[in-house]
Amino acid sequence: MDQILNSLEDKLEDESSKVNEGLLTTASIAIALPAIMGLISKFGLKANQIIQKMLGKKPNDNNAYNQWMSKLGHIADELHHLYMTPIKGLVSKFVKDKNKANKIADIVFHLIVASFLVASGVTAVKALAAKNVQLTLLESALTAIKSGEIKNFILKSVGV
Repeated sequence: MDQILNSLEDKLEDESSKVNEGLLTTASIAIALPAIMGLISKFGLKANQIIQKMLGKKPNDNNAYNQWMSKLGHIADELHHLYMTPIKGLVSKFVKDKNKANKIADIVFHLIVASFLVASGVTAVKALAAKNVQLTLLESALTAIKSGEIKNFILKSVGV
């Protein structure tokens, strides 16, 4: 009976771990979504510019495709601000100077991103060890996106 109970306990722990990792991955994607959308927007606008030049046409910012890509970039910015609003609200309860509160909120947000960066990296390594290629690629991509966000934050903070 002890062996059966121990076996069930081990299986439940494994399943619980998978659920927690799934929730962590979902939250990680949600936090990275503004950066992902921003990258898609920038890439789309640049690709369209290159294609228009190759076709011998003048780039036109008023065409529907460019407007859509610009709108996607705007939505990414709005989503980032949506994430920042509760953090700023919480920080402003403790810090009365608005500029300092905004800087602290930005730091807190990027600490959250950094924690998801570490979690994505760990999950990518675990997925690689388990030979789960799809999860490895997803988590590696999330790690790269979050690394870029952290790098940009640090460069902006030091004035580069």
